[in-house]
Amino acid sequence: MTIEQELLALLNRHLASIWAGDLETYRATTGEAVTFYEWYISTQRIDGLDFHLRETAANFRAAEARRQSGQRYEVEHEVLEPKVQLYGDVAIITYTLLMRYTTDDGVRHTEHNETRVFHRRAGGWQLVHCHKSPMWPAPHA
Repeated sequence: MTIEQELLALLNRHLASIWAGDLETYRATTGEAVTFYEWYISTQRIDGLDFHLRETAANFRAAEARRQSGQRYEVEHEVLEPKVQLYGDVAIITYTLLMRYTTDDGVRHTEHNETRVFHRRAGGWQLVHCHKSPMWPAPHA
């Protein structure tokens, strides 16, 4: 397995841990001082692992509550057109994240562009920064 393949497998495992509410995997694949720009949560930078552990747990509890009440709720992702750039112990992965939500009402899709920066440490690669960008045409004068 190449380093690029290893990183893409890590990315998929990391993303899947979010939808599964797998805080152990999320913690293992994310640095303590991680930073995020998530346009749909806040206009400000979000610092630290703690916020995302709480956010992941809250989203999983909400999804589980829907399922336990008898509603269908499935979440899947696809990483489209990934590009891995390696710079020593730093890797940058850019891609479009396609989300698929299956509910009793049918299937809904969302997508946005992401840049995730991973740093290789003694215990392996960890996410240290993520920037998410909405996908709509920029306004021009």
